[in-house]
Amino acid sequence: MVSRAIYDQMRKGNTTPNGGVYLSMGHLGPENVRTQFAGMVKRCADCGFDLAAGRVEVVPTAHYFMGGVVCDPDTRTALPGLFVAGEDAGGAHGANRQGGNGVANSTVFGDIAGDVMGAEAANIGAHREPDEAVIEDEIARARHPFSKKPGDLHAMRDRLMDVMWDDVGIMRTVVGLDRGLRQVRDLKAELLETGLAADDMVFNLTWHDWMNLQSLIEVSEAIAQAAQARENSRGAHFREDFPDEGDLHTSYFTVVRRQGDTLTVERSPVDFTIVRPGESLIDAALPAQSARQT
Repeated sequence: MVSRAIYDQMRKGNTTPNGGVYLSMGHLGPENVRTQFAGMVKRCADCGFDLAAGRVEVVPTAHYFMGGVVCDPDTRTALPGLFVAGEDAGGAHGANRQGGNGVANSTVFGDIAGDVMGAEAANIGAHREPDEAVIEDEIARARHPFSKKPGDLHAMRDRLMDVMWDDVGIMRTVVGLDRGLRQVRDLKAELLETGLAADDMVFNLTWHDWMNLQSLIEVSEAIAQAAQARENSRGAHFREDFPDEGDLHTSYFTVVRRQGDTLTVERSPVDFTIVRPGESLIDAALPAQSARQT
């Protein structure tokens, strides 16, 4: 909600000289701010800002990913041998990740993944023979840019960032999502026609840039297509044309699958095995807690 409020003011032109808004916490008491937010106060001070008593220019930004690869509680995925933990794993945070949960997620499920992988590796038995056709396909995919005329990858990356900010960002509409998805797919096609100099494959960081950009485009397409299909607003996903959150009791995950070169969007129902919408585990624990205190 804070991000949407800031973005709304930015759209109206009510901004700082650098295009953001001012954050002020002095009314909470400078010493209290320095105590409660010591790390952030120090970080701001290192950049020349006084968070405790002054003003700091801020803007919303993407700094974590709430989706990820579908996995079970033991971190297994549909692909044998692939395990995911932390923010690579989808479904752990629901509609919005609360502060601090990212570290807990990585620590808890990272530990589980290590245990499960170790146990499975010890009992793996005979190794499977590699699929030579798959290997050749992957080699061809990785070497593809060396068959095309070099281009400006950095400019393409900047365009992708602009598209995702403007059309698939904090506040979404069907018009913007349609436009953004078209532009992302245009960039996808353009990248396949954009190559690298073929004189050196050793320690070629530009080759890394090309493959990273391909991954960014694929993930951006999945995000835009999922947002286009979800006609409600939940957590960090907000549709101005569909602002209601919808029926919580029939909640579903948005699952994007890749079939060849095509992405499909499906709905997977949320299985409320622990607590249902409107219920609280805290409220259920209160009587027992009161009894112990008595």
